[in-house]
Amino acid sequence: MKYIVNFFIQWASIFCLLSTPMASAQIVHIAHCLAGCPQYSDATASLNNEVVVRQLFAASINNENGLADWLAYRVLADSVGVASLLPRIWYKDELLSPNAALTGLIDNTSQIIEPELRNAEEASYQISEITILSEDQGRLVPMSSFAGTPYWSELNYLSNMAPLPSDLRVGSWSRLDQAVNSLVDRVGEVFVISGPIHSLQGDSAAELPASPVAYFKIVATASSHAAFVFEKDLPVHARFCAQLSSIATIEEQTGLSFFPRQQNTTASNLHAELACDL
Repeated sequence: MKYIVNFFIQWASIFCLLSTPMASAQIVHIAHCLAGCPQYSDATASLNNEVVVRQLFAASINNENGLADWLAYRVLADSVGVASLLPRIWYKDELLSPNAALTGLIDNTSQIIEPELRNAEEASYQISEITILSEDQGRLVPMSSFAGTPYWSELNYLSNMAPLPSDLRVGSWSRLDQAVNSLVDRVGEVFVISGPIHSLQGDSAAELPASPVAYFKIVATASSHAAFVFEKDLPVHARFCAQLSSIATIEEQTGLSFFPRQQNTTASNLHAELACDL
């Protein structure tokens, strides 16, 4: 019950902030983001995105392809649970406006199932189930990190979906998620930012490629952090520790600025707490 109350208070605070008319200089605090949510170095890019904030995560969705440019979440010691039996069914994220299309997310073999509704009351809360037949679709926020909460079903929204290749998704990417879950059991709270990389050289292409060439994940506490870059073709047996990178490299590759309101420099040594002995 304590966990549910804490999340309700957090969501209520976010709702009040986002529903207030915003002045240009107003700062919005989102609890999923440590020291502020990522910012775009290109002002035009920021105008092409919209941010969705849910109980378990905040995401910046690119209107050009419907994918998240970044997704931030906070893992707590009592949020982790067993996710193996939780249903994995994709749903539209109704918080997003129609111009944040599902382009690029649903291929031609997918279908949207509109169930037959018996009455108006049922229609008021029914959401559309989406069947996506492609195997190479994964969740940027893992089920296991929030299976202990009543909000785990939010991770089935398309705003949390990315075209993660199967070998990456079940291999080193998943093993880093498990390491984060183990870390939070010791430290109590861990912040994570993840998302796609469209060019490892940091080129600003006029059009986004059909699929990302890599994915990043930044794991942080108040005092330290670790940054990882996973190329999409990594074999399933690849070690996540071998994918260590730096925040500066990821910022160059993505055009994002991380932890924009951070006052003090944090140590880049959290990899040791994630069982990466270098």
